[in-house]
Amino acid sequence: MDVDLDRLTRALAARMAAIIPAGFYVEAGDGMLRYSAEEGRFPGQAGDYCVGRSGTFVRANSEGYGQPDEDALAEVAALALGELQDYVDEATHDPWPGRSTPPRPYALVRQDMLHLWYGGPELNDNVVLACEPIPLADLRSV
Repeated sequence: MDVDLDRLTRALAARMAAIIPAGFYVEAGDGMLRYSAEEGRFPGQAGDYCVGRSGTFVRANSEGYGQPDEDALAEVAALALGELQDYVDEATHDPWPGRSTPPRPYALVRQDMLHLWYGGPELNDNVVLACEPIPLADLRSV
């Protein structure tokens, strides 16, 4: 599978930005997702209302797979969802997007679409929050 990692990073950023709580931001650049939040709005890990920034190295996470197949692509995407979730959870002190415990992040390629969600391990099984699927055609190198 011929994936353009910059396209993947931008697509993940767009899908994540559409689902995160207000006051949080996701940006893409140079094969990396960057997470940030409005300063002074969330308690942060230390309770000092200085949340800071975090990120996911999509390019580096993909390099271990060479040119990723569908399973590797899903693993890289699920890892990014998990790291975004950790950032929001630590900033808010709430189990986002869950209510009592944070649901697990999942990704799966099905019918030429990359699906991303939090919830149960099966698509359509106890999905708590899902991103709009990403067409694989949008990720291919040109």
